[in-house]
Amino acid sequence: MKSLRIPLHKVRNAYLLIGEEREQLYEAALRFAEELLQREGGEEEPLWKRLSYPSKEEWRESVRKRIRAGEHPDLFRLLPDKPEEHPKMISVDNIRRNLVDSVEIRPYEAEYKIYIIMDADKMNAQAQNALLKTLEEPPEYAVILLLSGGREAFLPTVLSRLIEFSGGERDARERFLSFYEEEWAKEFSDFLPGIKERAPSEILRFLKEHPEEKLPIRELFSFLEIILRDVLCYKSTKRRELLYAREISGTLIRMASDFDYSELGKITDELARDVRELSLNVNRELQLEQLLFSMGRREEGQPGSPGRTIW
Repeated sequence: MKSLRIPLHKVRNAYLLIGEEREQLYEAALRFAEELLQREGGEEEPLWKRLSYPSKEEWRESVRKRIRAGEHPDLFRLLPDKPEEHPKMISVDNIRRNLVDSVEIRPYEAEYKIYIIMDADKMNAQAQNALLKTLEEPPEYAVILLLSGGREAFLPTVLSRLIEFSGGERDARERFLSFYEEEWAKEFSDFLPGIKERAPSEILRFLKEHPEEKLPIRELFSFLEIILRDVLCYKSTKRRELLYAREISGTLIRMASDFDYSELGKITDELARDVRELSLNVNRELQLEQLLFSMGRREEGQPGSPGRTIW
């Protein structure tokens, strides 16, 4: 991921930092926080003197150390809910308790009060709407940094209030290899050959044996995006060396033979829609079921895919 730096000449209230390397996003957020929390404001007496530090240099070093240690009183980091409760979600209670309820309290010592929301794409729709109220009318001293692997999971109303910066994405080949180290990715890859001829009963059996705890839907969608790109690439070029997912080239070649361009286009469009809807309270297992049904064999008398369920 390329280095990411946030401009300092005009500080905004809310930013979205996008990139696949979580630690690099966090490092960029901390560097930005260091710069803001070391600003002295417009008071006649410098901030370091008002805080009774012997020198400006010692104050700046103290700010830096406390930020890195997670001890600065004007810097807050929000994490997903406790793993045993909501392992893949930032709930509305989390946002209210750790941001909304405290943001109106002025900074303790600095000119700014900074919130860093880790894995912000894990906020559910209710959490995003709770945050939106603060984004619409933020206190002038508040700076909120959302760290995410992408922008697809966010509500349009939330995105409209954010200044976006991207650190770039890992190479698709690197992403594929990272996914393919996981057991779920190997099992899903083994299921794909001949999927066009699989009956709904076979698909349901696979999904029953692989519930969401074993088959992470968000990661699976990203994995499938790479696969579909490769299927289209091979179908049009017949060149294996252009494939990202070379380890499953047999599967890709079989799918390129089984599906025509129109079918692949429809599957790709449905997958893109599924990715966009991840921010909604959609039944993700039903999403995957319907996507696989669209790729599989429709039995005689089988109705069309049912409507999506939003809880």
